[in-house]
Amino acid sequence: MQAQNSAPSKSGYTTVSPVQLAQIRVKNQQNAEKQAAQASNNSKRPHKVGNEPKLPFLGSSANVNGVLDATTTAVTANESCNLTVMTHRDNNSNIAICGTGAYIAAYSTNGGSTWDTTVTLFCDPNGTSGVRYPNGVIFNPAGNTNPTNAYDVMSGPYTNGLTNGDSWVETVYGSTTFGDANAHGMYWTNGKPGVLTQNNGDLSFMSSSDDSTVHVIGEGFHLDGSGNFTAWAGAVLTTGKFIGGIVDSLKWTQTLFRPHIVPDYAGFTRTSVFDSASAPLTVPGTAWSQDGKIGYVVIFANADSGSAPNTYDFDYFSDQPIVYKTTNSGVTWTMMPLENFATIPSLTSHLEASQDGTKTPLWFTFEVGGVASQGAVNSYDLTVDYQGNLHIFGVVVSSFFSNTDSSHTVSFFNNQDGYIYDVHTNSNGTWGARYIDSMTTLPCSNVGRGGLNSDWDSTSSTAFVGMGNRLQASRTTDGKHIFCTWEDDLTQSLPNQITSPDVLGQGYDVATGKASSVHQFTSTTNNYFLCVSDIVLTSVSNKDTTYTVPCTIAYPQQEGNDGAEAINYFYLGKVVYDDTLGSVASVPSVASQGFYISPNYPNPFSNITQFNIGLNNENMVSVDVFNLFGQKVYNVPAQQMSSGNHLMTINASGWSAGVYLYRVTVGDQSKTQKMVVQ
Repeated sequence: MQAQNSAPSKSGYTTVSPVQLAQIRVKNQQNAEKQAAQASNNSKRPHKVGNEPKLPFLGSSANVNGVLDATTTAVTANESCNLTVMTHRDNNSNIAICGTGAYIAAYSTNGGSTWDTTVTLFCDPNGTSGVRYPNGVIFNPAGNTNPTNAYDVMSGPYTNGLTNGDSWVETVYGSTTFGDANAHGMYWTNGKPGVLTQNNGDLSFMSSSDDSTVHVIGEGFHLDGSGNFTAWAGAVLTTGKFIGGIVDSLKWTQTLFRPHIVPDYAGFTRTSVFDSASAPLTVPGTAWSQDGKIGYVVIFANADSGSAPNTYDFDYFSDQPIVYKTTNSGVTWTMMPLENFATIPSLTSHLEASQDGTKTPLWFTFEVGGVASQGAVNSYDLTVDYQGNLHIFGVVVSSFFSNTDSSHTVSFFNNQDGYIYDVHTNSNGTWGARYIDSMTTLPCSNVGRGGLNSDWDSTSSTAFVGMGNRLQASRTTDGKHIFCTWEDDLTQSLPNQITSPDVLGQGYDVATGKASSVHQFTSTTNNYFLCVSDIVLTSVSNKDTTYTVPCTIAYPQQEGNDGAEAINYFYLGKVVYDDTLGSVASVPSVASQGFYISPNYPNPFSNITQFNIGLNNENMVSVDVFNLFGQKVYNVPAQQMSSGNHLMTINASGWSAGVYLYRVTVGDQSKTQKMVVQ
């Protein structure tokens, strides 16, 4: 108990401005993409399979940048056609045909056991230019059950291959059937009349609705004279409406969203309600109901609630979601009233008090220090349930300041890993929050930073590829069940580092308000860059329902990979829930060990918590509890236990609030889980 109190203090804090964050993010993204483009041009190797997971193989890409942002829609599914799809960049093996990349729609009609990778779009024979980091969703014509007649709709950036100035000159939008017919693509050039200039690599959150529309969102930016993206222009929502005819295709339109974002700091001066110096903290998001009538656009930023350029209120506005809503399929939009999220007890109950004793939540959607780790920045996701309510899944940390003078900046406690929340709208127009889990590893940790992981840290590289916790949201087609899936590292050798992440998740029944336990779906060392479907596949057998969340992982083709080399994709196929939202797919290593550990309950707790240990055979059992600094704070000495279930009780009276790990050792094997003391 004293060990937790003597751990390194969390009183230190880091402060950065949202404008600085946005500028760092854009600059790092441009540099990383240019470096990756150059590297991929030099790595025109055919596909090869190395030391990798024993999972179904579905394709490969020239580098990891195509799935660098967890906000990109890489994986999706459709129940009517029994389709599971991953849209990814080509692996450059057909460089003579499709230049340095094309979009591949890898699809499966048998639950991910085998994959077809023959569907190609945006094939460009130019050896240097070409498309890069795609989104992909399924548009299925009404009543169709034949997968070959459904469409893979794609979007992403196009590069001219130049290494100086602006190389990301166009955005592409297109579609083709899974029967490889009716291929149609459009190239929208930045700066052309009627085309909003976008920082193309930030296209994200693509989705498909039953009203024959797809949506994808990005960031509008101004270009300087050297071709560099500078001032943020707004969130750009692009909508594709399917138009039938001789050549079936989609008609694309754009809408710009520009809230008033506070720019009065770091030398910026307000000039108008739409000041060109303002900037968001992360990429904007969008989410839609299945019927396409209700939609949301979310922008994380600082905002003032004044109604005129000279009216400013900074009472509680810090890093928070600014939300637009439509109820008529995007014909009109309304910005929802700004919310003081610090007044929602269910959101702040786990947070550390700020300097003045209040609790102010910060959505951890940013990176600091200027390190080129774009993949660790955008750590949130959105979905809409059957009642039309928005769910924002994200990691929340504590603000160090909460006074009016600090709302211009992001100030957060050091060494705080944060908590996963589902922050949602309610049918009466209010906001609520649901606690999901605590994080063991910091969301913006970089794989390879400090040489902890050789797979993604080449000794010849000075720019590490960052991997966050890849937190992503999913829902059933009917919107009655929603799911959150992420990666975390429960066995890290150092605090705040992701070294061997495992896949975790939770399901939630919207109708009953019941959530499942947090399930650990893997126990391995080769999960990287998790991609999760936005749609969950539901199956019924003998009146038993199962929910499968399609997921893929990326794995390097060779050792010493820094992210710029070729990668392979594999279908995980283990994130499965039963009709009670219990876990169907047990962790392989745990199943083979012959013992089971239940999640502790209650969790979080302030005094007593309990959990079950189930043994297949008689064995020696011990329990150890550690704080996040690796210090042992509690121990149950090894004792002989018979087969069957054993209820264990831990009394944490007097412990400091925080996250703890309890490790159960049975014989020579062990399993670790988390508990939260409040």
